[in-house]
Amino acid sequence: MANYTLKYLLKSDLYRQQGAVSFSLFCKSLFFNKGFKFVFWLRVAKHFDTNPLLRIFPKLIYSYYKRVYVSDINYRADIGPGFAMYHVFCTTFGAKVKIGSNVTIVHGVTIAGKGGSFPVIKDNVYIGCGACILGGVTIGRNAVIGANAVVTKDIPDNAVVVGNPSKVISFNGADAAQQNIWKLG
Repeated sequence: MANYTLKYLLKSDLYRQQGAVSFSLFCKSLFFNKGFKFVFWLRVAKHFDTNPLLRIFPKLIYSYYKRVYVSDINYRADIGPGFAMYHVFCTTFGAKVKIGSNVTIVHGVTIAGKGGSFPVIKDNVYIGCGACILGGVTIGRNAVIGANAVVTKDIPDNAVVVGNPSKVISFNGADAAQQNIWKLG
């Protein structure tokens, strides 16, 4: 995945949450928007992870919010720009998960590896509440993973997936599910 600056990532995340970027929206979101606040500290903890002096404070704050929001998301995960979490609670994924740009994850989502291989989630994907993505699967671009779906096989681009075990019900994609898409550039 491309190497983006912290400022670029934060602007893209703010845009996904608010539909615009400004200093006042940033302050408002940082203080009052749980999803943006959590993603902000996730990004800051990852950014300063290689600096032995500056990494302690962001990691402490991020650890605090992990406990407050009962989420176990490793800040070292490879997450692209425009990451949106509207409901943070009970979401978990590890450091080796790869997430593309403009991905939306809501509460109760589990993204877990199996047998040493981990999921790869491509761009513009919406993952509904309670969904489980397990093993070395690839979720295609513009896919929608429905609520409580259990995904153990690769999902093609533009697929809408529901159920346990998951099955494709259409190829209408995530256009209606996504909002405020961040244009890479």
